[in-house]
Amino acid sequence: MEELIVRYISILSDAMRQSMQKYKEEAGNSELFSLTITQWHYIHAINELTGPTLTDLVARFRVQKSTVTAAVNRLVDRKFVYKLQSEQDLRVYHLYLTDQGKKLLEIENQSYYYFAKQMTACLTDFEKQVLTQLLNKVSQKI
Repeated sequence: MEELIVRYISILSDAMRQSMQKYKEEAGNSELFSLTITQWHYIHAINELTGPTLTDLVARFRVQKSTVTAAVNRLVDRKFVYKLQSEQDLRVYHLYLTDQGKKLLEIENQSYYYFAKQMTACLTDFEKQVLTQLLNKVSQKI
């Protein structure tokens, strides 16, 4: 049974990559998508944490501050992230996504919707409900 599940996960993973590629091409800006997996993680974390500090990211990823600093500086240089000095403590900077960083996440999110529509196009409304319930159950345990 697990072999079959692994096979289907692989098929879905390939389809997701193809979906992302479609949106990369439609975006017309390959610069938006020439990020490493680690950079994607940082962009997502900065978005989710809303104005995190370097220390917040160190705690989140459990890596050294120098590692976080280098990664964030690369994202700042590429204009996906900007730093804003704290008014309470001038030694601290909060991190935010630029419009380009937000656009990146928006395009990614659109590709997920596109993929979900592709994946569920052959399902009835009832089957979509069952799939949603199963995915929810699995995601709660992961």
